[in-house]
Amino acid sequence: MDALETAKEVLVSTLPIAAILFVLRLILVPFDLEETAMFLLCVLMVLVGFTMFLIGVEKGINPVGEAIGSEIPKRRSRFFMVAVVFAISFLVTVAEPDVAVFASQVTELFTSMNKDTMVYGIAAGVALFLIVAACRIVFKFSLRILITIGYILVLVLLFMTPAEYVGISVDSGGVTTGPMTVPILLSLGIGICSVGKFRNELDGYGMIGLASIGPIIALLVIGVASGDPVFGSSSGGEVAHATENIWVAMGHELCHEVYNVAIAIVPLTIFFAFFQRTFLRFTWNAVKRMLLGLTLAAVGVIIFLTGIYTGFIPLATEIGTKLADLPIVLILLGALLGFLVAIAEPAVAILASRVEESSGKNVSKNTIKMVVSSGVALFVAIGMAKVCFNFDILYIIVPGFIIAIILMWLGDKDMVGITFDAGGVATGPMSVAIISTMYTGVAATLYTGSEAVINGFGVISLIALAPLVFLGFFSVYIRMLKEGRI
Repeated sequence: MDALETAKEVLVSTLPIAAILFVLRLILVPFDLEETAMFLLCVLMVLVGFTMFLIGVEKGINPVGEAIGSEIPKRRSRFFMVAVVFAISFLVTVAEPDVAVFASQVTELFTSMNKDTMVYGIAAGVALFLIVAACRIVFKFSLRILITIGYILVLVLLFMTPAEYVGISVDSGGVTTGPMTVPILLSLGIGICSVGKFRNELDGYGMIGLASIGPIIALLVIGVASGDPVFGSSSGGEVAHATENIWVAMGHELCHEVYNVAIAIVPLTIFFAFFQRTFLRFTWNAVKRMLLGLTLAAVGVIIFLTGIYTGFIPLATEIGTKLADLPIVLILLGALLGFLVAIAEPAVAILASRVEESSGKNVSKNTIKMVVSSGVALFVAIGMAKVCFNFDILYIIVPGFIIAIILMWLGDKDMVGITFDAGGVATGPMSVAIISTMYTGVAATLYTGSEAVINGFGVISLIALAPLVFLGFFSVYIRMLKEGRI
C-alpha cells in the first residue's frame, strides 16, 4: 500500500465523522472562531498523524512481525515461542494508541482504577492469549474449542465481578486490537503459517479474536480481586473546562504525548532491533529501515493523539453532554456514527474481501461491508438507548456472546477465524475516540458516582459484538451454500 492510498483511506474514514462533529458543534455550542480554528487544525493533525503512523507501521513493523512469525516454528523450542510471542504482544499492546485513549477515558471517570494497572493488565491478557493462539497454529488445536472455552470463562466472570468493572472489561477486548496491534498479529500468524507443513493462510486468522478475549478476562479478574470500588460524593455530571489558553493546552498535550509515546515505543524498538540482529541475522541496513519506520510511526501517533485529545475528545464529550436529555437524537446519532465508523474502516474492507474469497464469490464484499456496518449501527444505537434508559448491559452482551458461539459451531469452519477477528477490526481509533467518548459524556451528565461508571462503558464491546453475530449468520449461510443445501 503506497502513501497516497493510505492517505486516501484515512481521509475517507476520518473526514465524514469530523464533518458531523463540526456541524454538531456549530448547532450545539456557541460559535467561537478561535476554538473552531483549533478544531480544524486538530482534524488536519489527525489526518496527517494517522497517515504517518500507518505508513510507519507498514514499513517498520509488518515486515519484522512476519519475519519473527516465520522464525518461531524453525526454532522448534516451545520456550522460545512462548517468550517471543509474550514479549512482542505485550510491548505492542502497551504501544497501542487505542489502549492509551481508552485508559485515559476510564481513569477520568473511574478514579479508583489505576491507569498503569489497567494498561499492563490489558497487555498481559493479550500476551497470554496470543501464546494460546500461536500454540493453536503450531499444534493444530481447534479454534472453535479455544474460543468457546474463552467465552465461557468471560461469562462466568461477568457474574462475579462488581458491576463497575463489567463495561470497562468488555470494552477492553475491542480497544486492544487497534492499528498498531492488528498488523503485527496478522503478520505473526501469517509468518507462523508460512513455514513447513502448516495448512494454509486461513490458519493465521483467529489470533485477533483470541487476543480480544485476554484483556476482558484480565480486567474481570482485577475486578473480582479488587472487590467493590469506593467512589467519592462528587457529581459525575460536571464536565471540566480548561482555564488555560487552548494553544498552550495543545502545547502541553504535545509534550505529554512525546513522553508517553517514547516510553511505549523505545522498548519495542530495542526488542525488534535485538531480535533482528541476534536471531534473524538481518543486516544493519534492514535494522535502519525498521528504525525509520518505527520513528515515522512514533511521530505520527504523537501528532494523531495530540489532535484527538485536544480537539476531538473534548468536543465529543461536550456534544454528549448537550444531547444527554435527548435520547431519540442520541440513538439516531449513534446509529449514524456507528455506520460511518464501520463502512469507512479499511480493516473492514480487507475482511470483506476475505469473506468474498472464502464464499467462492457467492457473497460480495460490498454485501459484507453493508451487513457489518448495519450491524454496528444497530448495536451502537442499542448502546445509546442503554446509557439513556439505564438498563443492564449484561442483557445485551450475554445473549450476544451465546448466539455468536452457537453460530460459530453451526457455520462454515473456514469463517471462524475471520468472523472473530472482525470483532477487533471493527473497533478502530475513531470509534474509541468519538463514540466511546460521547457515550461517557452522556453517562457523566446523567449519572453520578458508580452509576456514571456502570453506564459510561460498554459501547465498544457492542461494536465488537456486532460482526460476531451478523457474520455468524453469514457463516451459516456460506456453509449451506458449500453443502448445496440452498
